[in-house]
Amino acid sequence: MNSSEAFTHYPQALTLAETLKLIAVEAGDATAKPFRVDMIRVHGGKPPLYCVVILSSTKEPLRQRLEQLLNRRLTCGSTSFMLKANEAEQIVNGSRSNF
Repeated sequence: MNSSEAFTHYPQALTLAETLKLIAVEAGDATAKPFRVDMIRVHGGKPPLYCVVILSSTKEPLRQRLEQLLNRRLTCGSTSFMLKANEAEQIVNGSRSNF
């Protein structure tokens, strides 16, 4: 299995960004691109990490909504945070069931 195949069963960065945009719209944010998401591949067969940057001017309501969904505090800063692969899956799968 090559390195790109190892990450195909995890949410892609674009999928997570699109899901986060739906969450932003649900929260009343009309920003065209409220989040930037980068998938960080981790060597050794470990699941990837996701770096999420809030680009919207209304950051705090979006942070609070995501903290509720994840049931944890987001701590890397006021505009960015990291997600584990299972948290990204939780957001993508949980959002699908709500729409």
